[in-house]
Parts: sequence; C-alpha cells; structure tokens
Amino acid sequence: MSENKFTRTQIQEIIISGAGLDVHKATELAGQIIKAMTAALAAGKMIELRGFGSLEVRGRKATTKRNPQTGEPVIVPARRRVLFRPGQALKAALRRFSPEV
Repeated sequence: MSENKFTRTQIQEIIISGAGLDVHKATELAGQIIKAMTAALAAGKMIELRGFGSLEVRGRKATTKRNPQTGEPVIVPARRRVLFRPGQALKAALRRFSPEV
C-alpha cells in the first residue's frame, strides 16, 4: 500500500481505536457513511463538513472538441462531476504542515 493513500481500512482503524468499536461494527459504520455520502451526491445534494470542506455535484455542458491527431470534431457529452472546496481549517492545516515540494 502506498504511503500517500488514506484508505477505508485506515478510517476503520481510526473508528476502532477512537470509538472502541469492534472490527465488524467499524467496517459497517465506515461503509454506511460512504454510502450515505454517495447517495446524497447522486441526489444532487451538497455535503458540508465544517472545517474540512464541501462536496457538490456540478453539471458540465456538452461541447465539441477536436481530435488532435486527425483534426476531426468530436462531441464530448454533458456530464456531472463532483467539486470539492476545502474549508478554512483544512486550508490552514495545509499551509502549516506543507512539506517541501
């Protein structure tokens, strides 16, 4: 596993150590949270987690682009995407703990 990833398993481990739940309950709780967030976004609702940030679904219009190899026009269909906006506490933490890049 990569050191740069924060996975569902790590969330479950935090729930186990922080809330004192057993592995099965922590797995179920993490799964339910992710399912609820997915369902809310799919329904077009915005998710706001104070201090962390907000997630919302935005629509993108259909556009016409060009194939760079042939120059032919290609129609890119309309679609929905998730937009994340970091909260002030997350921005401050990133400024404070940013590693040298």
